Amino acid sequence: METEELSEPLENYLKEIYELEELRGYARVSDLITIFQISPGTISKALNRLEKLGLIIRKDKKILLSDEGKRIAERLIKAHRLSERLLTDILGLDWIRAHQIAHRLEHIWPDDVLEKIDSVLNYPKICPHGHPIPGRGVIKGEIMSNIKPGEVVEVLMIVKEEEWILAKAGEVGLLPGSRFRILEKKDNGDIVLEDMSGKKYEIPKVLAEQVMVNGKPNGA
Repeated sequence: METEELSEPLENYLKEIYELEELRGYARVSDLITIFQISPGTISKALNRLEKLGLIIRKDKKILLSDEGKRIAERLIKAHRLSERLLTDILGLDWIRAHQIAHRLEHIWPDDVLEKIDSVLNYPKICPHGHPIPGRGVIKGEIMSNIKPGEVVEVLMIVKEEEWILAKAGEVGLLPGSRFRILEKKDNGDIVLEDMSGKKYEIPKVLAEQVMVNGKPNGA
C-alpha cells in the first residue's frame, strides 16, 4: 500500500500511534480521543478502517502498528522531522512555527524530494526538539523532574511538542544540547535551574516533566 491511498486524518492517527508506542509501547483509544479532540464514534470508525487495511493491531484494549502501519508512520515521522530541520536550520523559523508547518509538509513531499532534503541537511539524527529521525537511534535519558539537586544535566529532548511547552522551554533555553545545574526542587515539584552562565530560572513541574535530560552528577 502507498501512503497516498490514505486520507490525511488516517495518516495522522498512524503517526500518533507510532509516537505513543515510542513513549509507552502502545496506544489506547482514550489517548487518541484526547489528542485529536474527537468523539469516540469518529475514532472508532477510523480505527476500524485502519484495522481493515491491516495497518494496526488491537489486542487487550491496546493499539499497535502492524509492520506496514509502522513503515507508513515512520515515513511520515521522518518527513515531519526533516521538514522541521529544513524550516529551522535553513529558513530560520522558530521551532514552534516549524512544527506547525511541518504537520502539513509531511503529507506532501515525494520520496525523491525528501531524500534530497535529507542530503542537504547532512542526514540529521534528531529534529529541533530532540526527537530521533526514524532509523537513526533511540534517545534515552531521565525526565528532568526526577533529577536530584546538585546535578548538571544536558537537555536531550522536549517530550510533548505542544505549543505552550515549546514556548516556555524556548524562553528558558531548554534546547537539545544545552546544560543546566539543578539547584532546588520545591515542595510543589517546581524546579530552580541555573544555566552555564549563572542565570537562574524557576520552571513549573509540568514543564520539567516534559524535558528529557542526560544527568551528569556533580557537574562531571
